[in-house]
Amino acid sequence: MTSHVAPEPGVVAGALAVACRDPDVLARIAGPLGEAACTAYATASDRATRVRWAEAARAPVPAGLRGVHPSWIEAGLAGLPARARTAVASGGGDEVDTWLARWATASIPPMPAVTAARVTSPGSITRVAAATLEGWLADTGADQLALALGAAGKAAVAAVAAAARIAGGRLLEAAARIAVSPRAGALGPVRAAIARCRVTLDDRAFVRIGARAVAPHVDPLARLQIMHRLPWPLGLAVGDELVAAAHLAIADAPRWDALAAD
Repeated sequence: MTSHVAPEPGVVAGALAVACRDPDVLARIAGPLGEAACTAYATASDRATRVRWAEAARAPVPAGLRGVHPSWIEAGLAGLPARARTAVASGGGDEVDTWLARWATASIPPMPAVTAARVTSPGSITRVAAATLEGWLADTGADQLALALGAAGKAAVAAVAAAARIAGGRLLEAAARIAVSPRAGALGPVRAAIARCRVTLDDRAFVRIGARAVAPHVDPLARLQIMHRLPWPLGLAVGDELVAAAHLAIADAPRWDALAAD
């Protein structure tokens, strides 16, 4: 019989789940942290898991810190003394170094290693390199925008060309591929795509739309890991989109055979 292993939460979420004995109290914590803590509480039913999470909370830096985009570490070090950089690099030290390392990395979740060459499933989203993740989100977003513009009927070709002049040639590639299997008919309802594509067409538009499209497939811990795999400013934007669209119906999202297509 295969034993169930609870997914690793963020350090703070895991610590809250271990320390709290009343799920109603955890439910009062708002935002991604509260959601992650509630999820952790529900999955950490065995003592060994709770002990492991308690030990992680006492560790100076989160597991898999090398998997975090360096810009997040730089953001965490901002305003701290120079000694904090050494403390993070060495994984703590004396009491002061341990405190500095924890302060700088407190919001960073445990990160899985990069073991996937491309995204093929929900579990692989957090296991690809930053550039691969960004490119996949951008392609997903371009597919959604091409689908939305296709609703223009006879004017669709002109609409795609006009949008591509602003957003880039990725959209033209998307317009060609969404008409064939496995993407054809698998990108979600057109009305949902139109709603997702209400963004300013700038250099982050495709990635933001892509994040909205995949959000229903992503759990709270994975949202944090996706954020921290990407560069800090872009990761913040993607994280906001993942949270905002997480409640949407899975039926309105693209299917995985389309999301995982080459």
